This record gives sequence, C-alpha cells and structure tokens, in this order.
Amino acid sequence: MRYAGFWIRFLAALIDAIVLMAVMYILGLTSSETFSVEWNIENLIGLAYYIILTGLYGQTLGKMIIGVKVVRTDGSAAGWGAVVLRETIGKILSAIVFFLGFIWAGFDKQKQAWHDKIASTYVVKTK
Repeated sequence: MRYAGFWIRFLAALIDAIVLMAVMYILGLTSSETFSVEWNIENLIGLAYYIILTGLYGQTLGKMIIGVKVVRTDGSAAGWGAVVLRETIGKILSAIVFFLGFIWAGFDKQKQAWHDKIASTYVVKTK
C-alpha cells in the first residue's frame, strides 16, 4: 500500500473545508457563536459529510480530488463501524492535544494519525 502523508491529507482536508463552507453559506449557516443552534447544525452537517461519504466511498470529495482513500489495515473497505469510530471519537482524540494526533501522520512509518490507529485504518493513495 502507498500511504498518504500529512501534506496530501492536509490538502484534501482543506478542499473538504472549502466544500463545507460553501454548503454552510448556501444554507445560510454562518454562525460564529459557539454552541448556538446554528453552530450545532453546522457541526452535525460536517460530521454527516465525513461519515456518509467515507462510509459509502472510502473518500470525501477532497480525498477524491487528491486521489486518496480510507481503508482498513488489510486494504479492504473501511466499513461503517470503523468510519464512525474514526470520524467521532478518533478525531476528537486527535484534536484534543493541540491537534497532535493529526500531525502524527507526518512522522508515523505508516502515515497513520491517531484516529487511524484507533479505527485500524490507513489513508492510501489511489492515483
């Protein structure tokens, strides 16, 4: 498997952020007030975006454009359980200490961030 490193993953995440910002703008959801109703809706939409696309295709739009996807450590499709674990608890833990869990992918031999380790997934190149 050809693992996707930190910067490739970062670029895919940046594309996803732009897509989500556009969706929020179109829906009129532009709240900057933390824990407001709009803020919670924005977060639920973002979470659904990551879980649904990764669960169905192994990729978000950003990952599709960049040419990477999420797979199990044996190379098979990640599956819904691993995707939900990765995108919820895994990413919270990756972010909780100054985003160190995300940065970890830049130093790990198999390019795994903490959320990948927790869910037993890799992000691999498709191109």
